[in-house]
Amino acid sequence: MKYEVIESGGEWIVCSEGVELARFGEQSAALDHVALCLRDAEPGVDAVSLRVRYQARG
Repeated sequence: MKYEVIESGGEWIVCSEGVELARFGEQSAALDHVALCLRDAEPGVDAVSLRVRYQARG
């Protein structure tokens, strides 16, 4: 399972395997969503990775 949390235009987008799962206004809410997904996953079935991408500051 590969999760990605992307900051874009003031929103935090949660994706898994390239598919958008949800959008949040706060980074902590996006990370909480990923944590819930991981709690529901079957242990030991897949390796898990998490990447956080921040919007470039201008």
